[in-house]
Amino acid sequence: PILSHIVPAESRSRILAWECALENSIANAVGPLVVSLIAEKLFGYDLKADSGTETDLDGARALAKALAATICIPWTIDFFLYSLLHVTYPRDVRRLERREQQQLGGGAAEQKTAAKEVAAAAAAAAGDQEEHGIKVDVTEGNVINC
Repeated sequence: PILSHIVPAESRSRILAWECALENSIANAVGPLVVSLIAEKLFGYDLKADSGTETDLDGARALAKALAATICIPWTIDFFLYSLLHVTYPRDVRRLERREQQQLGGGAAEQKTAAKEVAAAAAAAAGDQEEHGIKVDVTEGNVINC
């Protein structure tokens, strides 16, 4: 989905879960009520006229039209709302890329400091470096096993 491209990586699963939860919850809570109301009020479905023994083609048509309306109308609205992403998508992607670059810039310095600390700890723990086969380059923060 397009939302996975404009959301930070650490938030993607949460955002997509919220999207699915909202869509499905609203559809399950509101859908049956709306279908029955549209079938009765707009298309003339009469629940009391259903005898249960004979085929009611008018009732079937009313329910079919109501079901089609509750599918097509929301999807048409979604089409126009998601079409707005064509306007906002490039800006959102640029904003996300800037944020990720800023986080990587700060993270690289932290990683280098952590690497230096690990190298210093390895040198201290090794004691005699030649005896244990460990070479330590503390200036770069690299540990080289020989």
